[in-house]
Amino acid sequence: MPTNNAIKDKLHHFATSKCFENTVFICIVVNTLCMAATWYGENETYTKNMEHVNTAFTIIYTVEAIIKIFVFGKLFFKDGWNNFDFMIVVVAWLGFFLETVFKLNVGSAATVIRSFRIARVFKMIRRYKSMRKIFNTLVAAIPSLVNVGSLLVLLLLLYSILGVFFFAKVKLQEFLNVHANF
Repeated sequence: MPTNNAIKDKLHHFATSKCFENTVFICIVVNTLCMAATWYGENETYTKNMEHVNTAFTIIYTVEAIIKIFVFGKLFFKDGWNNFDFMIVVVAWLGFFLETVFKLNVGSAATVIRSFRIARVFKMIRRYKSMRKIFNTLVAAIPSLVNVGSLLVLLLLLYSILGVFFFAKVKLQEFLNVHANF
């Protein structure tokens, strides 16, 4: 709805335009490709450059969130996808501040925070209807997958108990030694 604020009206037009959506979409794709372009043993300058690229993309996503929060106000947080985007931005900045500003070595938590940035790819689901259907089907199937997984774990536990019960008293031999036994 138009307001009396010319800046807010122009930003609203900009934030809801196809150009803005396409630019953010392209940034998501390029950022995902940059995060995928790492390997074990890469040199340190390449790693630092990729960290700078990821920081630049985090700044872009932060500017996107600020614009949308300014334009939509409280309505921004009523959309689940906007909450998802905002959470990714907050977690990215949290990881950045923990690593660079506070010099905290959070070990494996840093890897989890970095890999959380990849979740931006899910923003593509919003754009494509067919992909959204597949994603919604996957989300609806998760409870059933948990049931099937629990059944498989129960079967593995049962067979391991039976294996120990039947074969625990077998004497160690050439192929049945301290490294391979029940």
